Amino acid sequence: MPAHAQNIYSFGRFELDINDRSLRREGALVGLTGKAFDVLALLVRNRGRIVSKQEFMESVWQGAFVEEATLTQNIFTLRKVLGDEHGRRGIILTVPGHGYRFIAEVTELSSADEVRLETERRSSASKSNRGVAAQSLLVLPFINECADPTSEYLSDGITESVINSLASLQHLRIIARSTAFRYKGTILSHQQVGKELGVRTVLGGRVQHIADQLVIKTELTDVENGWQLWGGHFNRSFSDTYEVQEEIAQMISEKLNLHLKAQERNRLTKRYTENLEAYLLYLKGRYYWNKYTAPEMQQGMEFFRQAIDLDPTYALAYAGLADCYYRLSNLSLPPREAMPKARAAAVKALEIDETLAEGHASLGLVKLNYDWNFAEAGTAFARAIDLKPGSALAHQRYGLYFSNMGQFEEAKREFGLALELDPLSPQITTSLGSGYYFGREYERAIVEGKKALTLDPKLFPANLLLGMSYEQLGQLPEAIAEFERVRTLTNTRLALGYLGHAYAQAGQVEAARKILQELEGAKENGYLSSFLPALIRIELGETDLVFELLEKAFEERNEWLSWLKTDPRLDRLRPDPRFQSLLTRVGYR
Repeated sequence: MPAHAQNIYSFGRFELDINDRSLRREGALVGLTGKAFDVLALLVRNRGRIVSKQEFMESVWQGAFVEEATLTQNIFTLRKVLGDEHGRRGIILTVPGHGYRFIAEVTELSSADEVRLETERRSSASKSNRGVAAQSLLVLPFINECADPTSEYLSDGITESVINSLASLQHLRIIARSTAFRYKGTILSHQQVGKELGVRTVLGGRVQHIADQLVIKTELTDVENGWQLWGGHFNRSFSDTYEVQEEIAQMISEKLNLHLKAQERNRLTKRYTENLEAYLLYLKGRYYWNKYTAPEMQQGMEFFRQAIDLDPTYALAYAGLADCYYRLSNLSLPPREAMPKARAAAVKALEIDETLAEGHASLGLVKLNYDWNFAEAGTAFARAIDLKPGSALAHQRYGLYFSNMGQFEEAKREFGLALELDPLSPQITTSLGSGYYFGREYERAIVEGKKALTLDPKLFPANLLLGMSYEQLGQLPEAIAEFERVRTLTNTRLALGYLGHAYAQAGQVEAARKILQELEGAKENGYLSSFLPALIRIELGETDLVFELLEKAFEERNEWLSWLKTDPRLDRLRPDPRFQSLLTRVGYR
């Protein structure tokens, strides 16, 4: 090692050698362009301090004229190389309006021995991490081999039940349902899918329902070498569905050498109803809840109600009903109609079973977006995660809570944990993007919005996120195009409100007023959030009318008032005493 070892910096698994102009990860050389290396070197040498965009231009590009997007692209490249593309590891922080800050812990190495010792330490840590990662599992959607294709809910439901049971275990990372079900009908082998998702083991299965007989075949595969760790063949009476699911979950925990505490063993085999028909109705309810549209949501609600009629003590069915009412609130139903019903269902679920993670996660949404009781909302989400650490949905909802509170680092942490459990979820990716948006990191929000659309091109909330982010960057034609696209995908009135806001911001006053007329006419066909016309009138400069509409939104208990503290579209209202009063009444002051 040459005498310039003091120019070697260590952070995480990486070593940056300024003199040799090299970046290594656990000793292996990482390819970087010259400018990306210079950007990283400047950040690391000035770690902990904000490096302004002007400083980058003068130091890296030496005063030459380049687009600011060039710097943004180099930062994006570095984040990808460093494994910080989702902002989960806390390495490069964007400081909106100022520049970037390197926030990872850095050690400046002063000798060859220190470099060697640091490399060995990281190698040891890496091996340790691989040992933990070995306790990871993907449950592929069980294949429906029933003659009746309408029995799909059964194979899907058994898959979901196994996932949910195993998600309660502390030391197992299990891929969430939405990512697992993206591989439904895949022609890829278990080994190929497992490698794509970075898990050690994959469980697959087949389900047959013939008369009163249930036949389930399962196979657990080691991803690294393709070996079968376990195969099961269950030929039982249909009434033994519970027992089969419990046996599968228990066998998985044994084959993965999970040392379960008594409490975890109890959770693994816990039954929420003894009524098989009620259980099957619950599976149908969740099947339709996962479809997202209002008609299918209503269908899901009906199945949950039928399950409750058969077993009034079925806590999970009440939690499902609460989730349906929440999804319909503010869009299809007035919040004052839907949210009290969501709360009643969630409270009933917890009265029956206080340890039901799904009940706490549902109640947290009501506390956050309707009651505006932020302290209790945070407690509810934390309790849900404590009861079910492997719940991507609970982590996602906790992330939304932190975004509302303006605690963006905590929000990114929770979204990151949710994505580790559900890496192909376009909804969670969009939520991460919204965290960046409300944190004023618009470029990063756009990256996540585009990523979500590659996962699901019809996920209109991702288009809304892109449009809002483009607005804040002053790219109004792009924003308008995104909102127009939402109008082609869905009849949601959100698209109208957001589009009108963009038109007004772009100075297209006549187009904005035409949208206001459309919104006024929409009232005749159901509930219309007062927040939407308020958005448009902000940009039209009609401040008094804006506050009248926000007061109506307050009376409606409109969910969007939960974002009062952080929504950048409301920034011009913040100095007004009426806005400060509204913040106080919503509970932010």
